Amino acid sequence: MATSIYVSGPTTISVNIGGTTSILGYTDNDNLPQMTFTDNIHEIKTVASGAAPEEMVVTNTTAVISATLVKWDETVWTSLLARQRGAEGTATVGRLLINGSGSFGVSIVPTVAGKTSFVFGTCYLTGDAVNQSNFGNVERRLGVTFRAIPTPTTNLLYTKGST
Repeated sequence: MATSIYVSGPTTISVNIGGTTSILGYTDNDNLPQMTFTDNIHEIKTVASGAAPEEMVVTNTTAVISATLVKWDETVWTSLLARQRGAEGTATVGRLLINGSGSFGVSIVPTVAGKTSFVFGTCYLTGDAVNQSNFGNVERRLGVTFRAIPTPTTNLLYTKGST
């Protein structure tokens, strides 16, 4: 028999760009965020496209954060897309999306008090990070996938806290 049951409920997804935190959007009970952690057991080589950032090569760990937003700020979302697309060709090999203009922080904060929140300090969008659905006469949804790597200065993938 279970001794405790954990249900987080709806969440707020925020992004931190250059020290400024903005609310990207919200999930609901039917569309909760998911986190998948990967510890690589084989050698990873960095590439000019930034697909394997240097921090990932050194620590061999990453996370993927997926969220389906039921309400979002189009201005914040557009700024993230501009960061992703503008990061090309602006950094050194292997740090293309991480060093400078391409990276940002992601916070997942449950709207229910007392639940665990997560803060990923260094995230970026990959080319297939966006999925918009439900066009027409139904509520639209925005599916977003972030890739998180350890923060360059601390090698921490995320920090936890209570709301």
